[in-house]
Amino acid sequence: MDLNELGVEIVVASARLTRMASRDVSALPHAAMRLLGRLDELGPTRISDLAKADRTSQPTMSTLVQRVEEQGWVRRAPDPADSRASLISLTKTGLTELQRARREAGAAVAARLRHLPAADLETLEDAVAVMHKVLTQRPEGERL
Repeated sequence: MDLNELGVEIVVASARLTRMASRDVSALPHAAMRLLGRLDELGPTRISDLAKADRTSQPTMSTLVQRVEEQGWVRRAPDPADSRASLISLTKTGLTELQRARREAGAAVAARLRHLPAADLETLEDAVAVMHKVLTQRPEGERL
C-alpha cells in the first residue's frame, strides 16, 4: 500500500465530504464556521496565527474576525505575552453557533449514511477512530 496515495485519497475525500456537508449549513457562513472551528481547536489565538492556519492574509482574517466579533461569536483580549497583540477566543454564543452548524452538517452526512449497510457504518466508525489517532500524532519535525 502506497501511503502517499492513501494520504491523497483521504485528503480529497474528506475535503469533498466537508464541502458537501457545509452546503446544507444555514447556521453560519462557511468562512465563519472555519474560523470558529479553528478557535475551538486551538483556543485563544492571535489573528496572525489564525491567518497562517487558514492560509489567508492577515487583513482578510482581521476582517473576518471583526465580522464574527460583531455577531458576539468571538472576543478579543490583550495577549499577556505581547501587549501590542490580541488573542481571539470563542464566546459561549460562538460555541453554540458552531455546534448548531456542525449538527446541520452532520445531518447532511447522516442523510447519506442512512443508505449504507451496517457493515459499512461499522467500517466508518473504525475509520473515524483511526482519523482521530492520525490527528493527534505529531510526526518528527512537523510544524504546528
